[in-house]
Amino acid sequence: MIFLFCCLSNAKADQTVDGELAKAGTLYSEARYTEALSLYERLLNARSGKVSSGFVLMRIGDCQFHLADYQGAVRAYRVALEYQQGPERPATQFWIGFSTFLLHKDADAVAEFLKIPERYPASGMWVSTAYYWAGKVSEHMGKREQAAAYYHKAGGTGASTQERFALKKAETMTKEARVR
Repeated sequence: MIFLFCCLSNAKADQTVDGELAKAGTLYSEARYTEALSLYERLLNARSGKVSSGFVLMRIGDCQFHLADYQGAVRAYRVALEYQQGPERPATQFWIGFSTFLLHKDADAVAEFLKIPERYPASGMWVSTAYYWAGKVSEHMGKREQAAAYYHKAGGTGASTQERFALKKAETMTKEARVR
């Protein structure tokens, strides 16, 4: 009898967690980030085991990012990385880099972007995206030769429109670096 009561209690708790997660997702998709953040934080604190802490922490970071709390977003994304497995990690690392850039910590942002090709070399488009943004931030810092090198890496073989754009940026940066 006690076993049956525990099973029923756990089933009800799982339904509550599922409902809360769905509600948080709806709030997030409606751009109601403050409300979604509160719900995601409550889900994280519940620690039900039913919901991935890595996913919830990523969503907390996403809400904070949209609320322009970039420092809070970086903190949440860093903790999310500790819980995440495989394919979601490069995206989380990207948002750490981008949030760091928005905090005007350019050199740190470049270092964060470069962790993607270093740690996740097989992550496909995240590698070229990381190199592109390392180039963009380097350009922002006035480091044109460095920017050109990263843009060139982002350009790869030049097969796609994005790669050709990055290669064009590399060419422009190289020319500008020579003029100086």
